[in-house]
Amino acid sequence: MKEVGIVLDCTVIPTNRPGGRLEFGKKYYSGKHHIYCVKAEVGVNPKVGTASTISSIYSGSTHDFTIFKEHYPTFVQKLGGAKILADSAYIGAKPELGAIITKPVGTPELASHRVIVERFFGRLKTLFSVFRHPWMLLMMI
Repeated sequence: MKEVGIVLDCTVIPTNRPGGRLEFGKKYYSGKHHIYCVKAEVGVNPKVGTASTISSIYSGSTHDFTIFKEHYPTFVQKLGGAKILADSAYIGAKPELGAIITKPVGTPELASHRVIVERFFGRLKTLFSVFRHPWMLLMMI
């Protein structure tokens, strides 16, 4: 798939439960992963396997597509018309946001192209333990 310019996915970084009021801690709880975490969206270049874009850190309850909508102008600027390969979390993208190839269930061809971003996350979490072990989330309330 040479028309793909970026492979996009979010990764979670575990945290301890934030102190303070329950309302504050709830936004860092990911119902999907059942942990307190923060997340970041990473765009990986499919040709070389390195990160092209990295979003800011978001609370664990933030949906991947919400992060994508905030950072979409960055992708448009970097891609210049190339397509974005993403998983089913991005299926709500409207056509006016650009060409997005989502990963339908049971499509090994797309899955084989998306594996590059999963390998990137694996290397990142293997080399830097801060990404795989819970860390203290200290915020001013």
